[in-house]
Amino acid sequence: MEVHHAHHPAHKKKISEYFLEFFMLFFAVTLGFFAENYREHTIIDHRMQENYQAIVVDLLQDNMKIDSIFKEAENGKNLVKLSHLLYQYKKNELSESQLIDSIYKVGYIPSYTTLFVNNTSFKNMQSSGLLSYVSNKDLKGKLSYYYEVLYKKINDNNKLFDDVGINYFDKYLAFNQGNRSRKLLLKSETASFYDGYENDFKDPQLYRKFLLQLKLNRNLLTSDEFINKTNVYITRYYGYQNILTGVKENNNALIALLGSESNH
Repeated sequence: MEVHHAHHPAHKKKISEYFLEFFMLFFAVTLGFFAENYREHTIIDHRMQENYQAIVVDLLQDNMKIDSIFKEAENGKNLVKLSHLLYQYKKNELSESQLIDSIYKVGYIPSYTTLFVNNTSFKNMQSSGLLSYVSNKDLKGKLSYYYEVLYKKINDNNKLFDDVGINYFDKYLAFNQGNRSRKLLLKSETASFYDGYENDFKDPQLYRKFLLQLKLNRNLLTSDEFINKTNVYITRYYGYQNILTGVKENNNALIALLGSESNH
């Protein structure tokens, strides 16, 4: 006789169990999403801080260079003094000999020193897409203005200033260049090259006076062209100083903003 076993009906899940499973799955996915999002945000924040610090280092270097140029500009009074001497000579208030002697005593003429803005850190930030994560609109605007607008303005004026400065110093102030070359050579390992030569030849100040007395240089220094070129150089020189003043103001503002962002 066959024995028939009773069939147990399959267990039917309640709606609440389906809901619980769905909730657990949804919670796990959501938690994973937030965890990944938090990890990504932490990485980006860390990279942003690194970029901010790198840019601050670049800005501080720019600031130091500007200060050194401003320090040199304290000798700008000598440019004005030179211009006035030339004016006096053309007004017959000074003889040629008096003019040459006065030019010798004028002192250091500030050179055409220019600023090189290092934008490497900003470009790295820009190319990596991190610039889009700068939430502070004021900071973002100032970064773009400094490294795109002012950067181009400085580079363009560097070229103009260099062209004027090179022509002015090499052609008209060659006697000062001779003085400088003697000082540099006497401080270098090549100083021994002057051993055995008379003092007048190797002494920077005496050699400067020798160059100043050359007929070619005297003709240049008493020419109308020199008056004109001196005026051009003064205009370009103080125009460049004015540009640097604006760069320094923006530089200081950026350093302050970046310092504030780094402390958040």
